[in-house]
Amino acid sequence: MEKIVIKSMTGFGKGEAKGKSGAFTVEIRTVNHRYFDLSSKVPNGMVILEDRIKELLRKDIKRGKINLFLSHRSPEKDTGSITVDKDAVNKYYKILSEIKKRMNIKEEVRISHILSFPDVIVREQKSFDIEAVWVTIKKVVIKAASDCNKMRAREGKALYEDLSLRVSRISGYVDSVSGLAPGVVVEYKRKLDSRIKDIANNQAIDGARLETELAIFAKQCDVSEEITRAKSHLEGMIKALNEGEEAGRKLDFILQELNREINTLGAKANDIKISRIVINIKSELEKMREQAQNVE
Repeated sequence: MEKIVIKSMTGFGKGEAKGKSGAFTVEIRTVNHRYFDLSSKVPNGMVILEDRIKELLRKDIKRGKINLFLSHRSPEKDTGSITVDKDAVNKYYKILSEIKKRMNIKEEVRISHILSFPDVIVREQKSFDIEAVWVTIKKVVIKAASDCNKMRAREGKALYEDLSLRVSRISGYVDSVSGLAPGVVVEYKRKLDSRIKDIANNQAIDGARLETELAIFAKQCDVSEEITRAKSHLEGMIKALNEGEEAGRKLDFILQELNREINTLGAKANDIKISRIVINIKSELEKMREQAQNVE
């Protein structure tokens, strides 16, 4: 059985089915959004089913902007009832005749003029047996949601692979910083010794003052806590990626915390090599934030 990974919030699905009331088609398009946000367009006689459709979709789609389009095609033998609104015809004819007289227009009022008004021809809305119709619509919505989820799962797999690769890269960078950090104090001591000797002109150096200065510097540039927390956040990210569904919000929070630790690390490190690594880490984090925005 294939492992369940994160899902993308971007997808498309379509479902079709026929019933006694005709043929139904549902199309679902989803994009990223902070919450579950459904916008549906259904035939007038079926608006009452929107809440049921919403609850049905919530089972498969936890987060995202969802646009759902439900269309209905009646059976060929059922053409519906078409009538002419005689009152509307009389009113429009009277108005057009008045305009013709007032504007001194020679052209006669024609039937095409009257038919150009949309409310002259009336198509009566067919009533539906809602419970009978719902049986078919439910199947169509489930099919469309299933297709959409398959696409979201494929996109999610690509996101999973990309984010996992970047986590691995950042872990390597953090390990490099961990290896370089102890040498920062050693190098600072060497430079400080050299500077003091030049200033003191080979006179006696206050060892206690030197040790105090080094201790202060070591405390200021100690990044061990930031490294520990960064590694913890990276472990949390791997766990969130492998837990599968609804990882988006958790990933977003972890990335914020990780970015905060890396910024602090870069400010404290006081070393050109570490600074260059921090730049690489921040570049990876920026790409990860963009990717994570589309994770359900």
